[in-house]
Formats: sequence, structure tokens, C-alpha cells
Amino acid sequence: MTSISAAASSSYLSPLQQLQKELQSEVTSGKITSADQDALSAALTDIDASLQSSRPGTSAGGTRPSPEDMKSKIDDLIAGEVSSGKLTSDQATELQAVFKAAFANGP
Repeated sequence: MTSISAAASSSYLSPLQQLQKELQSEVTSGKITSADQDALSAALTDIDASLQSSRPGTSAGGTRPSPEDMKSKIDDLIAGEVSSGKLTSDQATELQAVFKAAFANGP
């Protein structure tokens, strides 16, 4: 029974899980150094928390932001991570590439 539930739960990944998976893949492939992994992972968690807190509830009848609006918001949040000193500008560029790769086929 465990294998069935494990298979079922792995078929859907939250956006954060998709991003973490892509980050791990890029570290494994050597595109991102393991030294940057912790900072990038922490930034992903911060960005996800910011997005979750600003997301309108489905019961409130909120509409989903357009892909352009989401990209702009994510870019702003990444810039905020740089401004706060949590990421370097190189790490921010790497993080943008992770977002692009993780959601290349849509959200």
C-alpha cells in the first residue's frame, strides 16, 4: 500500500517542490555549485512564502495573475533577496534560470 500512495503523491509537485527539484538537478549537472545551493534554496523558500501570503484565496473569487505579472513579481522578489544581502547578483541570475527551467512548460 505504501508504494501506491508514494507513487500517487509524487505525481503532483507544488511549485516550490518543482523549483527545489530543478535546483537539485542543476547542482547535480554542475550548472550551479553546491556552495550556492543553500542560499538559493533559502531564497526559494522566502519567495514561495511571499507568493503564498499575497495569493488571493479561491473563495474570495480572486483571479490568477498572468504569467507576465508572476514573472515580474518573482523578479522583484529575487531583487529583494539581493537587496537584503541574502543572494549575490550571480546567484540571482542562477535563481532566475531555475525558475525559467522549472516552469518552461507552464506553471
